[in-house]
Amino acid sequence: MVKRLKILRDIARNALEVTMETLGFIGLGNMGGAICRALVDRGNQVTVYDLNEKAVSAFQGKARIAGDAVEVLEKSGIIFLSLPASRHVIPILEEYLTHGVKGKTVVDTSTSYPETTRAFYERFKEAGGSLVDLAISGAPADAGKGGLMALFGGDEEEHEHLAPYVACFANRYPNLGGSGNGHTAKILFNFVAMTYVNIYAMAFPLAEKMGLDMHQLFELLMTTGMGCGTMNFYVPKMIDRTYDMAFALELAHKDLTYCRNLFEKFQVPAFALDGELAMLRTAIRDGKGKMDYSACISTMFEFFEGK
Repeated sequence: MVKRLKILRDIARNALEVTMETLGFIGLGNMGGAICRALVDRGNQVTVYDLNEKAVSAFQGKARIAGDAVEVLEKSGIIFLSLPASRHVIPILEEYLTHGVKGKTVVDTSTSYPETTRAFYERFKEAGGSLVDLAISGAPADAGKGGLMALFGGDEEEHEHLAPYVACFANRYPNLGGSGNGHTAKILFNFVAMTYVNIYAMAFPLAEKMGLDMHQLFELLMTTGMGCGTMNFYVPKMIDRTYDMAFALELAHKDLTYCRNLFEKFQVPAFALDGELAMLRTAIRDGKGKMDYSACISTMFEFFEGK
């Protein structure tokens, strides 16, 4: 019986290996590079492309290096995108539609604008291809351990189709429904998390100005119902003014702008969000866009210090 089970497992494994498709990956930055590395390390054949030659060089001898985005399309059945914003994704999707996407699946792991994703989804479907949004939650280091969360939006059959590949870098793979829903969920994740950070950025400088010890206040808050992972991750580097890089302030501004656009779509106010964006615009104006999002507190410190 044990021998028979082993034979069946081997047959299933061999069948899976036969059906595994060639993959493409465009965008080898912090998160994209980590996800692509996880796909390569688990035996997938991947064709990669990035404008940054240093990012590409890390995959020399491990993956096929493409000369442009179209070559990735031509050599791959499934193409992953991991780019900073919709404005970087759109030219590639347009180029792919012009070149032909019949039988191809494009997976956008970027934090893109959901309405743009939905519009391209329809166009890809009409052209015989498929576009999926697969927004990523987690840190790049989680990818190698298969510990990311991948937020899926698209057709049910594509959710099943992509499952073996997503399992290389994620252990949570919820199907959130139709096209754009994965990107919407990620934007809302970031809206909630960044709102917490924005509150910390206002509360702790005020506490210091009123004579409280910020570290003591942090320790006390962490022992209440207000303590959470976001507070524990962000506040120490905010009050110590180290601003260790995890997520660029300018990217947070982009994501929150997308969120603001969604409120505008339904013509309803976004009271808290408007204040967050005002703070971020001030920080970017003062040259903090490339810094970690935690650096938004430095804007408040400067106001309190009269700078």
